[in-house]
Amino acid sequence: MRIISLDAYLNAPNVTHGAFRDRATIFEYDIAFWDPANTLESYDSTTSYKGGYRVADHECAAILQDIVRRHKEFQDFLDMGRTLAIFVAPEQKFWFDSGERATSGTGKNQKITKLLEQMDLTQEALPVEFKVSGSEGKRVQAREQGFRSLLSADPDRWWYRAILEEYPGDPLAVVTGTSKCIGSIYRNKNGGTLLFLPDFIGPDYPYSDESVGVAERSDEATPVGEGGSKGTVTEEDSFDRASIELIAWVESQRAQNEQPPPAWLHRYRFAEDAAAESEIEELERKAYEIATRIEGLKNETGHSGRWKRLLYATGDELEVQVIEAFRILGFDAQPGPEGRADVVLKLGERHAVAEVKGLAGSAAEKNAAQLEKWISEEMLSGAGKVKGILVVNSHRHVPPEVRSNPAFPHQMVGFSTPREHCLVTTVQLLAMVRAVMKNSSIAASVAEELMRTAGPVNGWGDVSELFVKD
Repeated sequence: MRIISLDAYLNAPNVTHGAFRDRATIFEYDIAFWDPANTLESYDSTTSYKGGYRVADHECAAILQDIVRRHKEFQDFLDMGRTLAIFVAPEQKFWFDSGERATSGTGKNQKITKLLEQMDLTQEALPVEFKVSGSEGKRVQAREQGFRSLLSADPDRWWYRAILEEYPGDPLAVVTGTSKCIGSIYRNKNGGTLLFLPDFIGPDYPYSDESVGVAERSDEATPVGEGGSKGTVTEEDSFDRASIELIAWVESQRAQNEQPPPAWLHRYRFAEDAAAESEIEELERKAYEIATRIEGLKNETGHSGRWKRLLYATGDELEVQVIEAFRILGFDAQPGPEGRADVVLKLGERHAVAEVKGLAGSAAEKNAAQLEKWISEEMLSGAGKVKGILVVNSHRHVPPEVRSNPAFPHQMVGFSTPREHCLVTTVQLLAMVRAVMKNSSIAASVAEELMRTAGPVNGWGDVSELFVKD
């Protein structure tokens, strides 16, 4: 069995290493591997264009010719009944000189501009339709028994760099607990096999430190290439077991083409296989449930993180969370109109407005005066009697348990209490929300406490009851 690996290193017997851009054909081999992610770097580039890879002008003809040549080779190779294995990579787009020019201006002011075009290397080189999205991760779940054994033996050697949104054939591997395909297997009518594989982390490439890619090679290990001999890994090398097992599995897929099993064979299973498949199904079901639960817990943790904004935030970020807090307590809470109160509230038929402040120190009388202005404007709009609530995240730069200075100074309390302002800190508001989340039946009484209080709210300030010690 003769094997060639283009732009990917597999340390195993009978493997010849070459590059996509090499002139040597793949027709002399039974199996070909290709990693597109390592191909573009073998072509000289210039300054990036629109954030993408731009092939140097002197390399444009070469890369376009190589793509056309390899596309036909890959198609013919599969039609010969052979196996092509691709390590799935994100889009490999590059810009190149189209050869066309745009002219602007006249005479000495005339300007000639090169027109660039963009192309995806992998899309153009492979003779099948597929589409990828650039997502990566390490949780790979096999859909084929032999490939499942590969993953189990060396889980740290496999990851995915892209998701196959569209692909030929059947799924070979998915993101664990999902149906997101990251590998597939396709067999054409002539018995050729095209494998899309998640990325395999191979051993270190044994070339000299001066090497900058498979196009420049040391004398000790010369891959197939123009002007070079065929570089086959010899028995003197220390072979990589995982590489050998990957190749053996790929060979087994090729063997399936040579003598496909009859349609009725699936009815015959050994007892141990039936038991193993049943256990695999059960474990995969549990794995999906666990993955779903983990995702749910992550979402819950993220939601909890938003509530912690009441401890440190200011501005719009704080206002949004205060509005959510009032809603938890049973208020109809909405952002106030531009240039008016931060929050407009209703509790049944009663109206209220809230001024929300995130402060480095204590609240001030000017904050209460601002609240009083919003009360007046809301009453003039026809709301009737309006309750004022001042919500303050005071001393927000220090941990809440060491905020020893009062949030509402005595002089300010003297201003607000006769005007029936409710003065509440965001720490107190958070404590109220947490209590209502645990027992929704107290929401009405907590909301009434805010509507009845004139001056600072009593209680609800014990931070030790809100958090566990870390």
